[in-house]
Amino acid sequence: WPIPSNSQVPLGSAMATSTQPIVLQHSPSVSDADGAKTPARKPNDVTTMDWNSAGTLLGTGSYDGCARIWTESGELKHTLSLHKGPLFSLKWNHAGNYLLSGSVDKTTAVWEAETGRCVKHFKVHNAPTLDVDWRDNTSFASCSTDKMIYLCSLEESGPLRAYEGHRDEINCVRFDSSSS
Repeated sequence: WPIPSNSQVPLGSAMATSTQPIVLQHSPSVSDADGAKTPARKPNDVTTMDWNSAGTLLGTGSYDGCARIWTESGELKHTLSLHKGPLFSLKWNHAGNYLLSGSVDKTTAVWEAETGRCVKHFKVHNAPTLDVDWRDNTSFASCSTDKMIYLCSLEESGPLRAYEGHRDEINCVRFDSSSS
């Protein structure tokens, strides 16, 4: 939705309703006999989204397990397929070159924004991954219904650290402004 620069515009005014929203179609792809992908008929629920820091790319995650990268004008740039379950979290790193996804399939994946290629796929949790957050441009934390938080890095194949102690699922994880 476009937001008027003047926040004092009354909701019912012509100016408040003069522009239309951009609608992003999240239809899953299906392969035909030749392997060509065509959109299926039923759209999927969007479960998570995040803008890059420049506001030029939007990442969305949906119930079909795919992340999608859109331009600010609503053009689909990439469909990121790897996860085997719904996505519950997506976050851009500050540099805007990587998009991080967390899935019900117990995994996290780091995607290169320019190519749509999966850079790294982490399988550290024993239950659905519910949230993710970047610590810096190459390391991040993930949390899960397995009551664990893991700190991971693109430079390592396994977690850097495991944080244990919660007695129930962890729904959200965030770093403070100093990333400590």
